[in-house]
Amino acid sequence: MQYKSVFTFTSALLLVANVYALEPIHTGTVIVGSGISGLAAALDLNKYGQDVLVLEKMPFLGGTTNLAAQYFVSVNTREHQAAGKVLSVPDYLKRTEKSGRNAANLPRTAQRMYDSQKNVDWLNEKGVGLTRVISDYQLGISDGSSLGSKIMKVLAEKTKEAGIPIMTNAKVVNLIYKNGKVLGVEIEQKGGEKQEVLAKNVVLATGGFNNNQGLIAKYAPEWKGLPTTTAVSATGDGIVLAEKLKAVVKGASEVGLNPSIHSQDGINVSMSAARLEGGIMINLAGKRFCDDYYPDYTKMARQMMAQPEGKSFVIIDDKSMKASKRLQGFLKKGYFVEAPTVAELARKIGVPEKNLEETLKTYGESVRKGKDEAFGRTLNMKTDFTHPPYYASSLLPGTQVSVGGLDVNDFMQCKTIDGKIIPNLYAVGELTYDSGTPHSLWTGRKAAEHILSK
Repeated sequence: MQYKSVFTFTSALLLVANVYALEPIHTGTVIVGSGISGLAAALDLNKYGQDVLVLEKMPFLGGTTNLAAQYFVSVNTREHQAAGKVLSVPDYLKRTEKSGRNAANLPRTAQRMYDSQKNVDWLNEKGVGLTRVISDYQLGISDGSSLGSKIMKVLAEKTKEAGIPIMTNAKVVNLIYKNGKVLGVEIEQKGGEKQEVLAKNVVLATGGFNNNQGLIAKYAPEWKGLPTTTAVSATGDGIVLAEKLKAVVKGASEVGLNPSIHSQDGINVSMSAARLEGGIMINLAGKRFCDDYYPDYTKMARQMMAQPEGKSFVIIDDKSMKASKRLQGFLKKGYFVEAPTVAELARKIGVPEKNLEETLKTYGESVRKGKDEAFGRTLNMKTDFTHPPYYASSLLPGTQVSVGGLDVNDFMQCKTIDGKIIPNLYAVGELTYDSGTPHSLWTGRKAAEHILSK
């Protein structure tokens, strides 16, 4: 490669400095984006001797993967079997179909879910520690750490150990397309210098578009203006680049909502971990209004927006707080209100004391019975509110992922509007139709598998 770089490593960050040559860079595969999908592809290609270069427009790695909260969707793994929480792939698909989420993508979801053990093992062999069984379809980090930050720390370390070059502050501004093929990318570096990266394969791993209000307005106007917990880098770059080559954008109106956004001091964070650990949601009347862990987050978001003043809270107890390092971190940052009694918590957040006491008492009885007669919740019912102190955090609905994206075949090759494959161009992760950490890992590895077979 005709460039010079110096790597430094801090926590989960690999930084490249002093990139100064402006002659074209030559590599086998250039990967645009450094989240889990991009680094998974890079590591698999490197393992078999392929020449790889990773480009990242930000000064740090990870994108939205850094913000992934608590669990990795997988079923029927050895970890689940040992815990006695077994769910077959067909039963998982039936549950997903019933919820109405991503129904059009069930065939590909099935492929990914049958690879559950393979991808969990891939992460654990690298030291992620994905062994904590949360439910029959969820695994978490063994020590309660946030999923995304742990994954990025481990993958960044492995990328460094493998000697895979990464250029940060390198924004891809164009795909190089000649004679009906993609032959590389054009990048713009921090100082404004432009440079070509010529490659046999281009893998777009640029993430979603939830931080681009223009694309939200174009594709999903219902959710324009809502807060988002996605990465600042999630601006739809891959869609913009590939559309110039008439690539198909599929299901772009499907935006993944987060019914657990806490917004404070201009910062939006996901409180999904609070519901994951058994928390419930209440409105300003101090009453529950939905299945607090319903899988259709769009429906939940609309239910939240229908509450008085559009406001709600998530309530947990000390047992739930102690189960999650992420929640403990949020407590230290002041994102929770804390009180020794339910009545005092009610006074602090401005809801009727009697109503909140009755709500928590009723729900606690439901947990002990194992049946939520009020709203039919079945997942993560493990907080009976008998462990003070109690905690509350205000919530808003907002966007988290863009489910829709570039349409690809089973090898992650991009397709045009006339159904043809765009030679040498792959798309992975949230940029493609579907979202989530397991999807990103699986698609990154699928793209690498196809490149290796060429």
